[in-house]
Amino acid sequence: MQKLINLLCQFLLITLCFNIAESNAKNLFSTSENKLQDGLYDPYVAPEIIGINSWINSQPLKISQLKGKIVLIDFWTYSCINCLRTLPYITKWDQDYRDKGLVIIGIHAPEFEFEKNLENVKKAVSKYNIKYSVALDNNLATWTSFQNHFWPAHYLIDKNGQVVYTHFGEGNYQQTENNIRQLLGLNKKSEQKAEESTLNYNQTPETYLGYLRAANFANEQHKIENDYNFTAPKNLDRNDWSLNGKWKIEKERIIAKEAGAKLQINFTSKKVFLVLGTKSAKSIKAELKLNGQNLYNNAGKDVTQSSITVKNYALYELVNQHQSSSGLLEITAQNSGLEAYAFTFGN
Repeated sequence: MQKLINLLCQFLLITLCFNIAESNAKNLFSTSENKLQDGLYDPYVAPEIIGINSWINSQPLKISQLKGKIVLIDFWTYSCINCLRTLPYITKWDQDYRDKGLVIIGIHAPEFEFEKNLENVKKAVSKYNIKYSVALDNNLATWTSFQNHFWPAHYLIDKNGQVVYTHFGEGNYQQTENNIRQLLGLNKKSEQKAEESTLNYNQTPETYLGYLRAANFANEQHKIENDYNFTAPKNLDRNDWSLNGKWKIEKERIIAKEAGAKLQINFTSKKVFLVLGTKSAKSIKAELKLNGQNLYNNAGKDVTQSSITVKNYALYELVNQHQSSSGLLEITAQNSGLEAYAFTFGN
C-alpha cells in the first residue's frame, strides 16, 4: 500500500511540475508589461524572402542576414484601401525605431496586373513617403513562403530570426508598436490616441468588377471578353451594381468602350473608393452623380467639380459622406478606355 501511495505522489508531483512549466511557457507571451501582447505561443523560424522581382529603397535583403535586428514584414499592395490605412503607422514606426534596431520590409504582393509595374509601385512609395525597403513579390513567391493569405499582414521577427507575433488586417496598432518596443528593449509602452474603427458591419462589402470575382452584378446575361452594349435595370437592389452602354468585361476589370458608358452601384457606407486606371496616353475624365445629383457636398478627396481625372492606376476616393448612409452612385466615362477594377468602402 505504501508503495502505491509513493507512486501516486510521484505522479502528482510530475503532473504539477508539467502544469507549472506549461503555465510559464504561456506566460512568456502574456499581456503583462514585460512580455509580448498576444505573442505566438509557438514561435517559428521566419521564412526567407524569395523570388523578388525588384527592390525599392535598398539592395536585396534576406532574413538570415538580419539576425540581431528586429524585423517587421508588411505584406501590402498599393491599391488596397486597408493597406493604405496602415501606412501612416508603419512609416511612423520606421522613423521612430530604425536607429534603435528595427528593420521594416514592405513585401508588395500585387492583387491586380498593373500593380506588378515597377514604376507604378515607385510612384506609390513616393506618394506615401515610404522610406523603408519595399520588395516587389510579383509572383507571390514570398507570400507563399510565409503561407500568407491577407492584405495587409504583419509578421514581427525577433533578433534570433523567429516569428513571434502576427496580425492580419487593420488595427492593433498600439499592440504591435508595444511589441516592437518590447523586442527592442524599450519597455515603456507607447502612447497613442484611441484607434478609430474603419469597420461598419452594415456597409457594402468589397465589390470586384472583373468576371473572376464579380458578385451582385444586376445586368442581363452577356458574353465576357467581348464588347457588349448593356442596358441597366430600372432599379438596383442594395449592394448591386450595373452597367449601361458599351463595356468589355475581363478577368480583373471592366473597360468602357464608348463615351457615355455608365457604371452604377447601390451602396451603404460613409466613403466609397474605386480602383481605376487607363492605358491611354491621355487622362480620362468621369462624371459622378450621387442619387441623381452632381457630387459636390459629399465628394471624396479625388473629386473636383463632380468629376475625377484618371491618369494613373490607383485607388480613387469618390464619396465622403458625413455619416454612413445608402446611396446610388453613377460614374459616366467621358471617353472610351476607362478601366475599373473594384469598389471598396469605409468610414
